[in-house]
Amino acid sequence: MTDKTTDLRSLGTKTIGIVGDGQLGMLLCAAAPALNLATVILTSDLHCAAAQRASLAIEGAMDDAEAVAALINHCDVITYEREDVPQATIAQLKAAEASGLVSCYPPLASIEILQDKAKQKQWLAANSLATLPFIICDGDPARLREAGETLGYPLVQKALRGGFDGRGVQLLRDEASLAKSWPGTTMLEQFAGDFREIAVLVVRAHDGQTTHFGPVDMTFETDYSVLDTVTAPANVSDEVVSAATKLAYRAVEALDGVGVFGVEMFLLGDDTVLINEIAPRVHNSGHYTIEACESSQFEQQLRAVAGLELGDSRLLKPAAMRNLLCTPALKQENTHREAGTQPGSGNAVIHWYGKSPARLMRKLGHITAVANSATDALSVTQENWSRIQKEALQT
Repeated sequence: MTDKTTDLRSLGTKTIGIVGDGQLGMLLCAAAPALNLATVILTSDLHCAAAQRASLAIEGAMDDAEAVAALINHCDVITYEREDVPQATIAQLKAAEASGLVSCYPPLASIEILQDKAKQKQWLAANSLATLPFIICDGDPARLREAGETLGYPLVQKALRGGFDGRGVQLLRDEASLAKSWPGTTMLEQFAGDFREIAVLVVRAHDGQTTHFGPVDMTFETDYSVLDTVTAPANVSDEVVSAATKLAYRAVEALDGVGVFGVEMFLLGDDTVLINEIAPRVHNSGHYTIEACESSQFEQQLRAVAGLELGDSRLLKPAAMRNLLCTPALKQENTHREAGTQPGSGNAVIHWYGKSPARLMRKLGHITAVANSATDALSVTQENWSRIQKEALQT
């Protein structure tokens, strides 16, 4: 553990444990003091930015039973900044919850569904929640060909677990490309065709009170399929806003969710809205809420899991967010950069995550801006992004 005080009761009315120690955990910890909440991070790196911002950091991997037991012992509530929680840890948390030692939100049952793409898709279909046609395939060549004939080409292949930021997803363009398909059981999904990607963040409290952020537009870095920009509000019709919000609410209610859920969607050319996937946690598409909303997604997550009244999620002003994705120019400069925020030009705010090593296309931070329109805000983030890259090249 860190040398910070372990008298957590003096730091807040409740103590929130967080499984995961990335930037989402860091930003959750940063939001907690204003709500009179203490935070405990489970981390394998006591020097990471999340550990430095937590009230207490417990050293250990996510599947370290002793470290998980310590987390349970120190917390009233446990939540997660990532869905790939090991099965052994889920079992340990379930047992602790059944014994009345701690409460876990979102419910562990929803984590088990959403961390596995096959289970998630099957659950969506079983609950009549609109999504693209799919087939779970064991990798047998004959089954793969049958799937291609059924779903058509191009075909999207997705790993069942662990895929994010473009990893665990590939496009199979024709029958010949099946030769490069991944072995083992994967999910094959019909290609969406002419589509845009939008997201709605739903916040649901213990008592079922629900609010939301969004919809927002999302664009992705082409070569790596990593989220590049977000603009709020989405440039869509009122009918699409209504359809997307209702679909997201239905999904989170069906999960009996508590906390923030990032519902990523495909918006087809005919304005049909389909669920792509659901993340049971705060989400990259909601980072703009720190500057653009009365209550950020991080504050809302803490409010929801701690049993506090939800805050105001309304968008105060149009906004945009651009991820600071690691380029060769930024890689060297970011090696020793500490986490924190700094003012940008044109009413922008630059958030750095303090990540090292700085791998190519890793999310090193993000830029947010508010303006009179989402388009203007996006231009401001682009100007700041261009300046940051230029300065990096000159060092």
